[in-house]
Amino acid sequence: MPSLALGDAKFAFAALFGLGLVVLARWASRTRGSKRDTWVALRIGEVLFTEIVGAFLLGYGLGGLIAPPEAAQVGGPPTRIGPGGRFGGLGTSLPYTLAIVGAALAILTRLDLGAILIRGSGPRRGLSTYVGWDGQVIAPIQAGGYGQITIRDAMGYPLSAGATADTDIPTGTPVRVIGTKGLELVVAPRPPATPTESGET
Repeated sequence: MPSLALGDAKFAFAALFGLGLVVLARWASRTRGSKRDTWVALRIGEVLFTEIVGAFLLGYGLGGLIAPPEAAQVGGPPTRIGPGGRFGGLGTSLPYTLAIVGAALAILTRLDLGAILIRGSGPRRGLSTYVGWDGQVIAPIQAGGYGQITIRDAMGYPLSAGATADTDIPTGTPVRVIGTKGLELVVAPRPPATPTESGET
């Protein structure tokens, strides 16, 4: 009985700790590209590594509370749980099964599968996501016409995208995305940094 109580405590702790990591990751990722998003939520593209770990622990803890593995070994002769097979008994262990399912759901709920299937050389998933981001013109934009800009994603990787503007913007000009138009971004010359922005941590 003491061993069962200890096992229950272990799984309860795993579930609570996992839930805490999920909540922490979602809180830290509210501002994409921020230090909290990068170093606490541990964003990798669209997914949050901290959330994946939390979901894994949450599933493991819940699975252990529902069907503790120790329960199958209390009393009676030793028995093998599930077929040996190529996966051994791991796949039939409820804690591990729910842990893997939890991690998979954490990944799938973050991925835009449609965007992955039609991904091009530039950002095509929810262009409104990039409103407020800063970039630089790499192909001149004429007023009402189209050019090319480069921006960096949350991991710092450069992306190129077509852009339009209401005024002429020469190559090399720092710009800010202020909207979208069709499949293009609408940009404007980036205003100089204010004292508040330059002192932001």
